[in-house]
Amino acid sequence: MLRPLFHFSEAAGAGERNGFFDAYRGPGDDFFGSVGSKPEIYPIYWSAAQMQARQSDRMARVQAFLNVQWKHESEGVRWFEPDRDSLYPDRIRRRPPGTDSGGLGTHLDPGTLDLWMTKAYQQAFRHLFDGTVEEYDPWDAAHRTDGPQYPGTTMCSAFRTFQGWTALSDMDHDQGVLHTVPIPAAMAYLMLRPLLPDVPEDDMGGVTINRVFPVSERLHPLLLEAVSGIPDVRAGDSVWWHCDMIHSVAPVENQKGWGNVMYIPAAPWCPRNERYSTSVREALLTGASPADFPAEHYEQSWPDRFRQSDLNITGRRGLGLN
Repeated sequence: MLRPLFHFSEAAGAGERNGFFDAYRGPGDDFFGSVGSKPEIYPIYWSAAQMQARQSDRMARVQAFLNVQWKHESEGVRWFEPDRDSLYPDRIRRRPPGTDSGGLGTHLDPGTLDLWMTKAYQQAFRHLFDGTVEEYDPWDAAHRTDGPQYPGTTMCSAFRTFQGWTALSDMDHDQGVLHTVPIPAAMAYLMLRPLLPDVPEDDMGGVTINRVFPVSERLHPLLLEAVSGIPDVRAGDSVWWHCDMIHSVAPVENQKGWGNVMYIPAAPWCPRNERYSTSVREALLTGASPADFPAEHYEQSWPDRFRQSDLNITGRRGLGLN
């Protein structure tokens, strides 16, 4: 957690100003169905507050600091540029005061069946599959910046070193906040668990395309003993977790105050993210939903949405325009 990353007022107001919550038709898919959840996540991507945060100098310095925690050069390859982010556009979470929420079930987001079945990920997780598990390093970016994700209505085409969100409101630790299993190396257990003999051959532990990677009491009880919540957060604080880390959002009843965040990861410049940036530029021009998300396009008619002309040097560099 970084405190504070920003000083700003409530930024989810773009939705209210443009009548989003009256027009909203509900989730565009069932991406979180594998963990039995319907989180309060809304398809707003291009508000001025979100884009100004993504292209801010403070955010860029934080992302660069996080990126260098990874091993980004090996085997004669520079896998990503740690000091250049790709401005990956993601959504917001909005929970009004008094909300009763079931939260978001325990899961992780690096991919689905592609983690086992694509050539690049087989290389990234080679030590797990060739019997040299002790050599597996969850902080080694080798081959991760090449691998595609299997397509779906919600996915992540980009490589993220860290997932993250920035708080738009104060939230106490018992008000439905983020919980994690703070052990990135647990990915080794998760990758090998469906291959053990007690799991049917046609079952990958509930992992399937177009859904999040679920973590369950049935298959992963030891890992779930390590679930830990974050402390109180204040508006402007940011929270970050390794891209392979197990996480969830706790349920809450009669929430005290707002529970709003905007999702902004660290997604360093690399071949995979450069390819995705082409579709990001196109979506920004028209206000469309980014290609990784359902084609809902609520913002296209919003007069106050962020425009390409509003990009600063960091923003242009992050979208491959410089």
